[in-house]
Amino acid sequence: MSEFEITPRGGVEEVGRSCYQVQAGDRDYLVDCGLKQSHTAEFPTFRGLEPGQIDAVFITHAHIDHIGGLPVAEQRGLFADDASIIMTRPTNALATILLHDSLQIHKQEAEELGRPQEFTSDDVERVLDRVTSVGYDRDHHLNVTYEFGDAAHLLGSAWLALEFDERRIVFSGDLGGRSAHLDDIDDPPEADELLLESTYGDTMQHRSFSDARTEVYEQAKQAQAAGIPVLIPTFAVGRAQEILQLFREREDDLRGAVDGKPSIVYDGMITDSMPVYEVFCQDEFMGDSIINYRINSNDAEPFTPDCAWTPETMDERERLLDGDNAPIIVAPSGMLTGGWSPYYLRDLARHYDEARVLFIGYQAEGTPGREILDAPGDDADVQITALPAAEDYDPETDDFGFQEQEIRVPTSWVREIGGMSGHAAANDLLEFAREADPLGISLVHGPPGASAHLREHLADNTDAERVQTGQHLATIEIGQSDVITPDIEQLLERQARLEDELDALREEIEKVANRQRAREEQD
Repeated sequence: MSEFEITPRGGVEEVGRSCYQVQAGDRDYLVDCGLKQSHTAEFPTFRGLEPGQIDAVFITHAHIDHIGGLPVAEQRGLFADDASIIMTRPTNALATILLHDSLQIHKQEAEELGRPQEFTSDDVERVLDRVTSVGYDRDHHLNVTYEFGDAAHLLGSAWLALEFDERRIVFSGDLGGRSAHLDDIDDPPEADELLLESTYGDTMQHRSFSDARTEVYEQAKQAQAAGIPVLIPTFAVGRAQEILQLFREREDDLRGAVDGKPSIVYDGMITDSMPVYEVFCQDEFMGDSIINYRINSNDAEPFTPDCAWTPETMDERERLLDGDNAPIIVAPSGMLTGGWSPYYLRDLARHYDEARVLFIGYQAEGTPGREILDAPGDDADVQITALPAAEDYDPETDDFGFQEQEIRVPTSWVREIGGMSGHAAANDLLEFAREADPLGISLVHGPPGASAHLREHLADNTDAERVQTGQHLATIEIGQSDVITPDIEQLLERQARLEDELDALREEIEKVANRQRAREEQD
C-alpha cells in the first residue's frame, strides 16, 4: 500500500497558522497554509521541506489563518514550478484582498522589529498567479481525487476530501452553519481519517443565532438612542457582512429609535470585500434567502444599510469620534490586532466617558481583545499595535504613520456577545463527524482545553477507533476502512491514466536509448 499520511505543520492545539502536509505516494500537498495573528505573526513550520517539494495546495477558505503563510512558502521556493493552488472562486476573490492587506501589516511589523521581511509583493503576486478557481466540485489533480463541499463558515468556505490509493481523508476546514446569508453545511463523504476543527469544542451548543443577532442589534440601538457611540470590532470578511446585513434588515426600526438619521460607519478592508459579496450574491455560494431578497428588492447592495457610509480620509476619521458624535462603527480587526478598530478604540478612550464595545467573535490568547476581556479591574490597560498616529498624518498625501500605544479601556464599556461566532459548537462538530464516520479522528484548530473536551465527547459518541488531538510535526498515517469501493468506471479511468504514464515512460526510455546509441556510433 502506498504511503498516505498527514504531517501538521501548524494549526494543532492553537487557533492560527493552519497547515497540513499530505504525502500521497510520490506527491506532496499542503492543505491550507496560514499565519497566526498575535503580537507578532507566526508562520507554519516549514523545516524539512525541500525546494520545489510541494506539488499543489488546497485552500479551505480565505481567512488569513488559512492563507497567510502562502507567500512565505513561495518566497522559500517550496512550491514546484507548476504547482497549483486550488480554491473556490469566492475564496480566490477574497484571498486577493486579504493577502495584499497582510503584506502591508507584515511590512510594518518587520520595520518595527528591525527584521527582514519574510515575503514581498512579488511573492504575493506569484501565489495569486498559481490559483485555480473551482466550485463545490469533485475532480482529479495529479494523483489524487479531491472534492470541495460547503462548510458554511465564510463565503466560499469548504471542507475538503482527498482520495488516494482507495483511501479518503476529510479536512473539515472551519465549519459554520451560523449565518443569515450562507447555506447549511454540506454532508461530507465517509472517510478513513477526519481532521476536525475544535475551536469551540468545549461549547456543547451555541445559543440561538437569531437570539445573538437580536442582542447585538438591541445593544447598538439602546446605545444610539442614548447618544452613546458603539464600536464593533470584527473580521472584515464574513462577520462584518453579517453585522451590516443585520442593520440593513432592521434599519426602519433603528431610525425610529433615534432622533434623526442613525449613523453606521464601516471602514478598512470591509469596503474592499463588500463588492465580492455583492457579485456572488447570485451564485451557488450564497443562501437562498439573500439571493431572493436581492432579486425581489432589486437591491444591488444587499448587505449595506442606506444609512451606512465609509470614511475616505483621515480628516473624516478624526471628526467621527470627537466627543460629540455617537455613531455605530463596524471595523476590523475583530481581535484588535490591527486594522481600524484599535484606532477607533483609542479615540473612544480619549474623548468619551461612556461607550460600548461589542465583542462578537473569538478572542485568541495574546491579543488585545482577550486582554480586555480578562482584565480583573475597572480598567484594562492594553498595548495597541498598528495604530495610526494622527500627529504623523499628512493631509496632502493622505498617508499616516503607525506606532504602538498603550490605552486604558473601562471594562464597563465591554459586552461579549456569544452566539455570533462563525464556528460550529461541539454538538454540530459531532454531527459532522458522524456523517464522515471515520476510522480515526484528529482534532486541529483549537485551544488545548477545547480540543481535550471535544476529544472525550467524540470518543464517547462516535464509532471511531481512535480520537486524538493532532500534534505538531507528528505524522498521522491513514488507515483503510473500505469506504471507497471503486466502480468499473473508476477502475477504467485509473487504468487509462496508468497506461498513459507507462506510454510516456516508454517514450522517455526510447529517447535515452537513442541518445546512447548515437554516442556509441560517434565513438
